Amino acid sequence: MSLPETWYRLPFVYRPRAERRASPALAAFHWDGSIPRQNHVANISSSGAYLLTSECWKAGDIVSLTLQRSGILESRDQRRYTVQAKTIRRDDQGVAVAFLMPRGSDVRLWQSTIKAGAPQTEPEDVVFEFRLAAALAFIERVTPAASNAARLLMRRGLSNHRLESAVEIALHAEELLALEGCGAGFHLDPKAVIRILEDGSWTEVDWIQHWWAGLLATSCVTGAGGKSDLKFVSLLSQITTIQARILAGACSLAQKSIAEECRKPLRPLTCSAKELIRITGTHDRVRIERDIVHLVELGLIEKSLKWRFFSLLDQAVITPTETAVELYARCHGRRGAENSTKSSMDAKTVAAV
Repeated sequence: MSLPETWYRLPFVYRPRAERRASPALAAFHWDGSIPRQNHVANISSSGAYLLTSECWKAGDIVSLTLQRSGILESRDQRRYTVQAKTIRRDDQGVAVAFLMPRGSDVRLWQSTIKAGAPQTEPEDVVFEFRLAAALAFIERVTPAASNAARLLMRRGLSNHRLESAVEIALHAEELLALEGCGAGFHLDPKAVIRILEDGSWTEVDWIQHWWAGLLATSCVTGAGGKSDLKFVSLLSQITTIQARILAGACSLAQKSIAEECRKPLRPLTCSAKELIRITGTHDRVRIERDIVHLVELGLIEKSLKWRFFSLLDQAVITPTETAVELYARCHGRRGAENSTKSSMDAKTVAAV
């Protein structure tokens, strides 16, 4: 992913030499043109690593390394971490590199925790520690007032599964902000950040985690005492996966009928039973009807007589409200309902998950 230079070139800092250990099966990939090259990691610490490689990198060279389990290059971000590194020295077997982590990063490799009585040396453990440190550093940069609470929550307060979700939410929000070209002069509402990390960490579905990341990225406030609207956080926390699919389907359908000057469809939107079954991934019409009713009660779907009898009819009215369209836009990192048509996540995408 190509990111704006103004965001990508963050202030980097060197770390003092830390304890180095071997992590069996850990590899560091680099790109040789369009070809990924794999280098075995002989040992690694929080501040650097020694790579067994024949690459002729010179002292002072900056390289981009992707840490992951050895094998095929991982496609999922959760299983890899890309870090900038500076070559320190070279010998006959390989090179020693120092990691250039964003300022504020606190990588804690080989440190025992309450959850793990002994240091974890599997490649996945190493990758996750770097991702966690990067997530916390991002939060500290964009909302310093929430850094202590976020560190306490993510270092001690969440279970392993919830922690993985919270880290993905933070890192994806960072990507969204980078794509929007956000620079200095903005910050995120600390209360919204902590609430999003807490509530969003319950989901294990990737695309819903990215919805939470969108809310995080759009919780920007102006002024030191500014506060963001927690209404959308509250709404998303009350939606199940199937209900989110229905909402995505409704907003995707609405994109075709929303006038440029309006924020709501020009006419009631109906969806066939067959299409709703495809979108939701369930043939249980009674359950679909219940989920539509819940979205109506939340104020996300317009009231209609037809949704009351969907289990008996072949279609349902699923016209999204203005609030729903704006929520959908924010979940994709864009403020304002008028930007919802730019969303890359439509009903076909979520229905395929």
